[in-house]
This record gives sequence, structure tokens and C-alpha cells, in this order.
Amino acid sequence: AGGHGGGRVSWTPLRTVYEYDETRNSWATRAPLRLARGGLAMIALGSRLHAVGGAGDSVSNAHEVYDPASDRWTDAPPLPTARDHLAAVAFQGRLWAIGGRTSFIGTQYATVEIYDPATDGWSTGAPLPVGRGGLAAAALGDRLYVFGGEAPLRIFSANEMYEVAGKRWIAKEPMRTPRHGIGAAVVGNRIYVPGGGTQPGYATTNVNEAYTP
Repeated sequence: AGGHGGGRVSWTPLRTVYEYDETRNSWATRAPLRLARGGLAMIALGSRLHAVGGAGDSVSNAHEVYDPASDRWTDAPPLPTARDHLAAVAFQGRLWAIGGRTSFIGTQYATVEIYDPATDGWSTGAPLPVGRGGLAAAALGDRLYVFGGEAPLRIFSANEMYEVAGKRWIAKEPMRTPRHGIGAAVVGNRIYVPGGGTQPGYATTNVNEAYTP
């Protein structure tokens, strides 16, 4: 959903949404986002998809919810802190919006904000040890993890686990390859973190690392 087109010279925010059908091995177009933007985060929470943050003409606090049954997006309570290149994850029945930034050289957020669909409201969680954008997040069992990211002139190898009881972040074994612009996926009892950038700004890699807690 969303993204930027046009290449490096003229970034153009998009509203486009595609759905992949694994059984048919095919793609289909679905209802577009209400607000065109890239650098957003998107998660599945219950039977809905939530798209938060991002940047179009400016950094956004948009929060849109998609209902697959009606193929429709609706506005939800906005992010308290507008940001792009954030991470989002479904954890303990809530949406966690983590980190992000205002721009590559702008404010790098350590902010953690949590949306509870039961109350339709946001609360504040324990901040990350260091603010950054382009990071990834994943939940495995009763643990929440964040990986990598970037700040101006710095790429992170960090792997940090959120301890629910202590409401704090704990450093775990770092990624072997520092990276930003990454995603994370849980398969079985492992978290996979493929690709990303190894230098600030534009860079690519085919690295694929798996973390076993």
C-alpha cells in the first residue's frame, strides 16, 4: 500500500493498494489509500489492516483502517506524532507505532505510541534507547523486537527486545550486518530480516539474516 514512484529525481507519493492471492499466484488492485504517501507502516490487526504515518507533501500522522469485506478505507484516530519511515507491529491486541523521523536529516524519533482498538485511542509506551527511522519490528510470542534503522551518518545493527513486565527495552544479539529500510517477518520460531541499505540514504543489499530468540 502506498509508497513513492518517480525515482530519486521526483518522488511522487502513491495511493495504490495491491492484494496478492497466494492460491492463484496473482495480484489484484484494491481500494486506494485516502491519502497518498510513502514511508508509511502497515499491519494486520484482527480482521482489519491499519496504515499509519508516512509522508506525502509533508510528514503525516494519518491512520487509515481497511476492511477487506467492503474494500474500503476509513479514517481512524491519527498518530499523536507525525512521522515517516516508522515501524509498526501488532502486539497484545494493539498496534505499536515505533520510531520514525520527520526527514532524513530531521528529527529521529524514539517515540513509541500504542493504539488500542477496544478504546479507539492512543497511549504512550517506553521510548527506544535511541531514536531512528527505517527500522523494523516483529512480535514473537510474548516478546516484541525492533531491528536496525538509520540516523544521519549512522546505520544501526541493534536488536532490542521490549520487556512487558519492566516496560523497558533490552539489548539483544545485534544483526551481523547493520541495515536500514528493512522489514521483519516471523516464520515458526525465527524472525527473518532480509535486504535493506548498508549506507545512509540510498543503498541496497541482498543480506538475509534470521534471529532465533
